Formats: sequence, C-alpha cells, structure tokens
Amino acid sequence: MKWTVDFYNERRRTMARYDVDASTAAAAVSSGRQLLVAQYPSAPRRGHPSLFEQAERIGGHDGSGWVVYRIARV
Repeated sequence: MKWTVDFYNERRRTMARYDVDASTAAAAVSSGRQLLVAQYPSAPRRGHPSLFEQAERIGGHDGSGWVVYRIARV
C-alpha cells in the first residue's frame, strides 16, 4: 500500500511530506522517519542530555522536535 506521512517540526515550524510504500501504518511511519532523518540530520550533541531531553525521551518523543502530523493511505 502507498502511504503519505506528514511530519511537523514544532521548533522550526516546518512540514515534511513523504510518500512511502508499506504494509501497515506503523511501518509507514517508521519508513517516513528514516527518510526524515536522512533529509534533516540532527545536530551532534554535546555532553550529557539535559533533564528536559531525558523527560522527552521517557514520554516517547525523540527530542528532535519532529512529530507525526498526518498519515493517509493513498
């Protein structure tokens, strides 16, 4: 199946859209996130993560600011 996955970066106020071919929605999000990281690599980190970054990781966020905004089957 073809999926369209939209990601939104809250810090940059940027949208990124990817068309992926996957069997399930979860697989489409995973494939879309790989494409997102390839296009927008994260900056290298210095030292240990802050308490805020640690809390984001526990809450399920990756700390980059990108979140899944919309996913649709094409």
